[in-house]
Amino acid sequence: MVDLSAVYDAFRRHYNVGFQFSGGRDSTAALYLLRDFWDRMTVYHLDTGDQFPETREVVRQVESDMGRPLHKIYGHVHDIRMAHGLPSDLVPVDNTFPGLKVSGLALPIQGRYECCYRSLMKPMQDRMLEDGITLIVRGQRDDEYASPPMRSGDVEGGQEVLYPIQHWTGQQVSDYLNAHDLPIAAFYARGMRRSPECMGCTAWWDEGRGEYLKQYHPQWFPVYENAMSVVREAVDRQYAFLKE
Repeated sequence: MVDLSAVYDAFRRHYNVGFQFSGGRDSTAALYLLRDFWDRMTVYHLDTGDQFPETREVVRQVESDMGRPLHKIYGHVHDIRMAHGLPSDLVPVDNTFPGLKVSGLALPIQGRYECCYRSLMKPMQDRMLEDGITLIVRGQRDDEYASPPMRSGDVEGGQEVLYPIQHWTGQQVSDYLNAHDLPIAAFYARGMRRSPECMGCTAWWDEGRGEYLKQYHPQWFPVYENAMSVVREAVDRQYAFLKE
């Protein structure tokens, strides 16, 4: 039995409630857990412009269950990569914007969190602020962080956050989705650790995106492989200094 007392309390305090739905398993579990509150929430979904078809299918199923379209926001990740560089888990100093002025290189590279902020988090946050949302609901779990940046009930910038499954484990989420026959993207059954946001992302190396694309989206794999080779060459170039 799930205790929803904190959810009822939050909804009594707020009238403008926004749910951030990514299409991943955590946000799906949290959304269906709050099925009784669907008429009280605006459910937002951000498409970066490089979305997997598996995610679009989950969105389609959710919209069918809700009986209404999600409030969609369309990002521009390709423009962000052009302006700030390909994302990487390791960013060579020579490829940072200050480093480019010193090294004379032409290729910028950005960190994975910076790219996610520019492509996902900021556009979503800007829209919610514009819409006057005062309570933000997410499917965030504590066990995904060594120290969660915010926890349910925290307030920042006049907006409270509500994380109804923050105490759940990944296994509990999967069990909940399976027990209720809820939409879940094919990523998880096929070995990926999380639901990836962008097909062409060159960061988040631990997700297994390359092998997944190669097996299930072979038409897109060469594009990804080429971009990864560019990042790898830049990282190897910087790393070579450690070998001297």
